[in-house]
This record gives sequence, structure tokens and C-alpha cells, in this order.
Amino acid sequence: MIIKTNQSKDHKFNLTNETCVIAFLDLTNMFHWQDRLKWNFSVYHVIEQLFGLKSVKEVRIYYGLNTRQWQKSENFHQRLRKTGSIVITKPVKWIRKEITKSLFVKPSTFNLFNGQAQQKLDELIVYLQKQGIVIEEPKCNFDVEMSLDMLDAVNKLSGILLFSGDSDLNEPLERVKLKGINIYIFGVRGLVARELWRVCSKYMDFGQWYCGPKMRKTRKIAGPRV
Repeated sequence: MIIKTNQSKDHKFNLTNETCVIAFLDLTNMFHWQDRLKWNFSVYHVIEQLFGLKSVKEVRIYYGLNTRQWQKSENFHQRLRKTGSIVITKPVKWIRKEITKSLFVKPSTFNLFNGQAQQKLDELIVYLQKQGIVIEEPKCNFDVEMSLDMLDAVNKLSGILLFSGDSDLNEPLERVKLKGINIYIFGVRGLVARELWRVCSKYMDFGQWYCGPKMRKTRKIAGPRV
């Protein structure tokens, strides 16, 4: 189901005073916004909307390469590059998770359970361990790459558009700000670190800014599995 949008919202965001802006998109972080928004966005429409802003000179997208589904993942990266965006990638790492109580519940919460509930959870964990089930979590952070790219470009910029809510980007943004660069943070309420609120020149709610199609979520998946 497509949720209708107001295509005139873009006027709320004004970059007329900026001469050279680069957009930095932490795509994995952005895909997690969809759970909070309750709808899926089109990354291609996001890119189109950004290039529609006269002062935006580059759109840089940071997203991992899933070597377990190499062709599908590579095809997705190629489609992103065809939009004119610069794609920065590296292989996704898979971190094996040990099946313990902490995988399901925080220790402080577990202590609130009565004895019967704790026993049931313990029995479930023993059962899963005997089944030989392997749980792996994909990991592919780009904090370092994004930080270095921002600092490398600081002498040619008047502003940065950051699509991320990660607190690890606070320190490089503080250094960028000292150079007189304006920092525009795009995010979703509740998913933007407090540190980024303090460092940004302007915050823009992604859900209000985005003018593309909004597909209502039917299952909890943070972006395409590529």
C-alpha cells in the first residue's frame, strides 16, 4: 500500500545560502528508520530529491557488500551508482552470537521474572543449544570512513547533510563545525543521538522532508537484504 505524500514539503528546507554541500548517507542506519516510521522509503527518490537541491554537489552513500548474496548486493550497488551517487562499501562481517539469556532479555529484566518464567527461558536456551542453531549478526559500520571523508572535504564545503543518528560521528562533526561549516542532520525522532542535536546547525525530520512514495510496512525488515 502506498501512503500519499505532500510533494510540496521540500520548500521547508532551504539551502540558498550554501555554495557547496555534500550529503553523507549512512544507509543501514536509514533503513532502520523505517521501523519507527512504519513505512518504507525509496532510496532512489531520496537521491533524486538531494540532487534537486542546487548546492548539493555530491551524494555519498555508505553501505556494506553482502558477500553471501554477492550478485544481488553488487546489483544494488550498481543501481545506486547509476544515480550519480558515490558508493563507499566494504564486505559485511558476520558476528556469531552465543545463545544465552542476554540474547533474549537484559539481566535487569530477567530478574523481574518469577521462578517459573526464568525456568522456562532456561529450558528454551538449552533446547536451542542442543539443536545446534547458529545465530549470526551482520556488522558493517562506516563511522571511520564517513568521518575521514568529511574531514578531507572540509576545505571545499559550506555545509554537510548527514543522514544518520550515530553518536560516533559527533567528534568529527565538532571539528568540522570549528571550520565554520554548517551541519544539517536528517533523522527520525528517537533515533538521533543527543550529541548530534547539540552539534547540528539545523535538524530536519526525514519523514517530513521526504517527498517520494511511502510504502506501508508489512513486515519488520530494515531495508533490502542485499
